[in-house]
Amino acid sequence: MARSSYSGFEMIENQLGKLERESVRRIVEAGAEACAEKLKEDISKYKHVGVTGSMQQNVRPGQYREFLGGGAMEVYPQDNDARGVSNAVKAYVINHGIGANPTKRSRKKQANKTGDKFITGNKKTTEEVVRRAMQAENDRILSESGG
Repeated sequence: MARSSYSGFEMIENQLGKLERESVRRIVEAGAEACAEKLKEDISKYKHVGVTGSMQQNVRPGQYREFLGGGAMEVYPQDNDARGVSNAVKAYVINHGIGANPTKRSRKKQANKTGDKFITGNKKTTEEVVRRAMQAENDRILSESGG
């Protein structure tokens, strides 16, 4: 039985796969940056800046995670404020309300206080901003590659 091998083709295939992964990463990072900026605007718009502005200042994308030929990055307020309270927890409670995170202390003081949905309520406008940023990065990548 005859067998043929094309070592050059395998090398090109590996290089194309690497380029594709890098392109996907760049596109996802561009979308995550746009999402972070939109979230910062929404925090300011809904007047959730507070004294130190810690929650707004610490909104940034997390680490890039590659999966099934694609990738993802989570965008949320990271770190803690000056008092040691997690900015992500503060954003969750402000968005969903106290009743969504019932602790003994919160049930006594403010039972079932509804959130203002400053994150989930602006999903459509955020998706549009992210889509445009990702499309612009994709166009940039295509123009760089000559395609």
